[in-house]
Amino acid sequence: MTAAPGRARALRITPTVAGLALLVPFVAFALFPALFAPYGPYEIVNTPLLGPSAGHLLGTDEIGRDLLSRVVFASRNDLLVSIMSAAVAFTLGTVFGLLSGYIGGIFDTVSMRTVDVFLSFPTIVMALFLITVFGRETWVQILAIALVMTPSTARFARGEGLLLRSRGYVEASKVSGGGRLHILFRHLLPNAMPTLLVAASVLASAAVLIAASLSYLGLGAQPPAASWGNMLRSAYGVVYDAPLFGIGPGIAISVVAGAYVLIGEGLRRRFRTDRNTASISRSVGRV
Repeated sequence: MTAAPGRARALRITPTVAGLALLVPFVAFALFPALFAPYGPYEIVNTPLLGPSAGHLLGTDEIGRDLLSRVVFASRNDLLVSIMSAAVAFTLGTVFGLLSGYIGGIFDTVSMRTVDVFLSFPTIVMALFLITVFGRETWVQILAIALVMTPSTARFARGEGLLLRSRGYVEASKVSGGGRLHILFRHLLPNAMPTLLVAASVLASAAVLIAASLSYLGLGAQPPAASWGNMLRSAYGVVYDAPLFGIGPGIAISVVAGAYVLIGEGLRRRFRTDRNTASISRSVGRV
């Protein structure tokens, strides 16, 4: 017997729901880590490099701290960096790109050539340079990751500006005396938002990977602070003695990054945008 169509639709899990289901536990970890972690993040609780057991579900690290507790407490730093850097890059890139596409002419040419210059540098190299120069504080990481993602976001948003500037409502607003900022925030931004929200989810996914890469290279959160990247770095040093050491943080990075992409795919389907998540990822989420 087959389920009724209405019931089948109700039971269908959308990408957005799946993404939120994966992301919400990590948000809870970030907000209330002490409720989920069996030990403190700096507490030495047992022999170093123990494997998974009933008392330590992910084992212990190189000095005897509980790995599950470290993964839970690391959620706060990694989610903060990914969400804040994606938000800053999204805001700066969207406003700059939409204005460039709408205004056109010399402004657009100069803007896009400047964007091309920044895009010519590898993302990680740019982030490494900025953090090396300005320091390793969390706010520096957020700004560094945001700045390296802003050019690709601006180029993506420019395409939306070019697409929307010839629409009738934009022309009508110009004729009625609307200024550029009025047209930007009243017409361009609301109509571009469905596609741009999909891009924002890809930004957040890329930010997780960049933040983890920086921590792995020793330029993110500094020990003894917990982050998924520096835990993977520690795991690499003892890979033959404790091969399961890096499983927990590795899964955490993959799940959070994948959750952001699933949310974006769900938004794409919801708003029926004409670009798929893969193409947006190529444009915006370069890592």
